[in-house]
Amino acid sequence: MKTIVKKSAGIIPGMIFFLAMVPTVIVHKIVVVAKLPRSVDNLIIKVYAILKAMTDNAWFPDASSLLAELKMKNDKLLAAQNLAKTRELGKVKFRDTAKYDVLNVVSELIAHVQSICIHNPDLAVSIAESALFHARGRGGMPKQKFSVKNIASGRVQLRGSVTYPCYAHYWIMSNNPLNKASWYITIIPSTTKAKTIVTGLVPGERVYFRHRFLSNHGLSDWEQMISIIVT
Repeated sequence: MKTIVKKSAGIIPGMIFFLAMVPTVIVHKIVVVAKLPRSVDNLIIKVYAILKAMTDNAWFPDASSLLAELKMKNDKLLAAQNLAKTRELGKVKFRDTAKYDVLNVVSELIAHVQSICIHNPDLAVSIAESALFHARGRGGMPKQKFSVKNIASGRVQLRGSVTYPCYAHYWIMSNNPLNKASWYITIIPSTTKAKTIVTGLVPGERVYFRHRFLSNHGLSDWEQMISIIVT
C-alpha cells in the first residue's frame, strides 16, 4: 500500500477505492455518422427503422418535431419512388428532390444525436447505436484494452491487456448501461491481476462491462464498454 500511495501523487489510502469507482468523463471530439444505403428503396427502409428506434427513446425527448418532419418527408419519398418506377417523364427528378429533402432532415437529426453524445461521452457509442447511428472520435476514441468471454454457463472471464505493471484492476458491470447508477448495483471485487471471473449471470442476458486500472502512471479512465450475451 505504501508503494501505491507514493506512486499516486499523494492520494490518501482511504480514497483509492473511492476514486477507482467514480466514472471519469473522457473528453473527445465525438462525431456521429449515419451509414445510409445508396439504394432509394433501402434508404426508405433505413429511415423508417431510425424513426422507430428514436421514437419514445429516453435519450431524445426533444427530437419529436424533427422525427415528425422526417416521417412526413420519408412518406413523400416512398410515394415519389413508386411513381418513379413507372418511368413517367419527370417523376425521377421529383423522386430525387424528395430524397434530398429526407437527407437534409437526417443531417439535422445526426446533429441532434451528436449533441447528446458530446454531453455523455462515456456512453456516446450506446446512445448513437440506440438511434441506429454510429459514434466515432476524431483523434481516436479510447481503445478497448480488455476482453470478455464466456467460459461456462453463467460465468464470464474478464481480462485486461495492459503491458506495464499495475497495482490494481477495477471492473464494473451493468444490464442497463444508459442508467449510470446501474453500473454499481453489482460489485465486482478489484484484482491485482489483469483477470477475473464473474459468476451467477443469467444465460441469454446481455451484460455490459468496463475496466480501469491503477499503475505508476496514475488511475486510468474507464475504457469503452464491451457487451456479451451470457451463455
